[in-house]
Amino acid sequence: MYFAYPMKTFFLWSIASLYSIFSIAQDSPSQIDIVDFKTAAVDIYVNENSEIISGTVSYNLTILKDTPSLFIDAKNITRYDVKVDGKPVKADYNEKQIVVESRFRESATHDISIEFSTQPNTALYHIDKDNDGKWDQIWTQGQGKYTSNWLPSIDDMNDKIVWDISITVPSQYRAISNGVLLETTEVDKNRKWQFNMDIPMSSYLVAMVVGNYEVEKKMSASQKQMELYYYPEDLQKAEPTYRHTIKMFDFLEQEIGIEYPWKVYKQIPVKDFLYSGMENTTATIYSDQFVVDDIAFNDGNYVTVNAHEMAHQWFGNLVTETSGKHHWLQEGFATYYSMLAEQEIYGEDHYYMTLFENAESLIAQTKAGRGTALLDPKASSLTFYQHGAWALHALRDEIGDVDFKLSVRTYLKQYAGRNVTTDDFLKIVSNTSGKDMSEFKNRWLTNTQFPSAEALQLLRKSNFIEQYFQLAARSISSFDESFNSYKETLRSPVNELLVEEMISQLILHKKNDRIIELYKEAAATGNVKVRQAIALSLQNYDPALDKLLRTMLNDQSYLTRESALFLLWQGNPMDRPSVLRNAKESWNSMSPSLEMAWNALALNSSDFKNNEKYDFLQGISKFTSPEYSPQTRTAAFDYLINLDAMGTQNYRDLIDACFHHSWRFYKNSRDIFEALYKKDESRVLIDRILSTMPDDEQKRIRDLFKV
Repeated sequence: MYFAYPMKTFFLWSIASLYSIFSIAQDSPSQIDIVDFKTAAVDIYVNENSEIISGTVSYNLTILKDTPSLFIDAKNITRYDVKVDGKPVKADYNEKQIVVESRFRESATHDISIEFSTQPNTALYHIDKDNDGKWDQIWTQGQGKYTSNWLPSIDDMNDKIVWDISITVPSQYRAISNGVLLETTEVDKNRKWQFNMDIPMSSYLVAMVVGNYEVEKKMSASQKQMELYYYPEDLQKAEPTYRHTIKMFDFLEQEIGIEYPWKVYKQIPVKDFLYSGMENTTATIYSDQFVVDDIAFNDGNYVTVNAHEMAHQWFGNLVTETSGKHHWLQEGFATYYSMLAEQEIYGEDHYYMTLFENAESLIAQTKAGRGTALLDPKASSLTFYQHGAWALHALRDEIGDVDFKLSVRTYLKQYAGRNVTTDDFLKIVSNTSGKDMSEFKNRWLTNTQFPSAEALQLLRKSNFIEQYFQLAARSISSFDESFNSYKETLRSPVNELLVEEMISQLILHKKNDRIIELYKEAAATGNVKVRQAIALSLQNYDPALDKLLRTMLNDQSYLTRESALFLLWQGNPMDRPSVLRNAKESWNSMSPSLEMAWNALALNSSDFKNNEKYDFLQGISKFTSPEYSPQTRTAAFDYLINLDAMGTQNYRDLIDACFHHSWRFYKNSRDIFEALYKKDESRVLIDRILSTMPDDEQKRIRDLFKV
């Protein structure tokens, strides 16, 4: 059997996926020296029974140089009609751009309107949330995918535009976009939602979400409106999901020293999002896997992603890089300020622990020969994010708090609504601090090696890190030599991070009574994370910990419950049904991971009747459905394959997953499909399923897998 901890595994995987998009530079053909697009008025119509998007977009622009033509980026266009200043003009479509021909003279202003229809296969996604064969959610992703895939727009992020967006949708749905909602109006059986902005932004930040949502509105200390969206069925999850949001927002305004530039800030969860989150201006879209209840909050939550996307509103949205070479100005800054926001919540030790862990990852990257300069447009996401944050930490230490904060404020004020380079930022730092930044640039920005020696010196300024290093050094000592240090670690007030390090070391030693007492003493702190660390570190059942494990079945952590359940099941082979039943009866809720684990254990327990085991199998099988997240579906496939229990519908769900829009999910699903098809029994069943499918679908699958 295969026992994993899918929720933890996939939460970490999803955090990593946050970073995968941003190493893709948003570089595209430029005409910025020829024309300046000033404003855009967008009017979108969404069809309830179709995946075609239609509408009009009208641009006001100024010609900077005489030119016989200009272009608007556009892909997947099925119909278009172009007018300049209200008159039809010649326009050609080359599958990438609509090229508008006219006598465009320097200094002239024009209005160009495009009426269009498009059927995008990327950047805009129709989601069948309840698996009934019809879409009930739409969302967009511009960065790395290009907004021009669904809206004729300007892919060059150096041309910033003031956007006004209207969206007409079936009346049962809500439309959400950038900016302030001006009004909604009824149009037949539809509703039109009109949004307004007043600061220019790059086209990749244009956002649209359509779906069934409720919203909780709150005010920040500066009287900025927070709109926190959630599904109607998730009312009880709204508070834990958005926990600390207002506190982080208020902190960032104070720490950055520049008031949030817009009037409203929205956060919208969507199903099957490509990444963890995306910082569209005033309207962050994020994966609904971060929508959690009070218990799941302790297993993985939205706080880090929330802080990161929030910081981007200043660093990336208000001020934007000129090219991928300067990508750290967005990701490094957002990572650094999100770390500061988390420090405000969790304390300075948490901040330094994050710095230390990031340094370890960067040093490993350097040792593996994969180190890149921070100013390399092809740098890894680890470099853009973590190295970038480290560079800012080092810069702050070098020039001091006062000059650092003044430099950042000046930078944001001077380049608000504009695009910047690294030298633009460093020039401000130099002028503010009176220091030459060339050596700093060499050490931290153009050096392909992470400056580990300097990083270590900076880390050692933290008393906590010194304590952590001393404790970590015990990992190579005997238990007798380490015991007093372990006891000292458990003295009140207990530091959660140090206790977790101690727990990770206990499994290195042969079990004895003193180790058992250390586990019990650590658990007695009542700290959820400490108890979780104990449960996850234990590899085998120990009778001396039976009582402790039974209390863990009701901890405020599904991960802890799952680990404790498995250990108790493992250690009580004659009483497994009772262990399982008692646990389930004590729970008011289960995560998908815990529910699948419970059912898998029940299937491998005696004394359950066959009809009960059928229900247990269905309790896993249902999770392969498109109704559930890619993370949950993948875990369900793994369970069923290891149980040798894949049914016809599960194979159909697997085939569906092979064509999902998330590349990580479809790649993994295709790997699973290919492995199963090599087995005789699976191949017979798959071929039988394929034979019942329409010819075109069957051909698509057979062509893909060459079967």
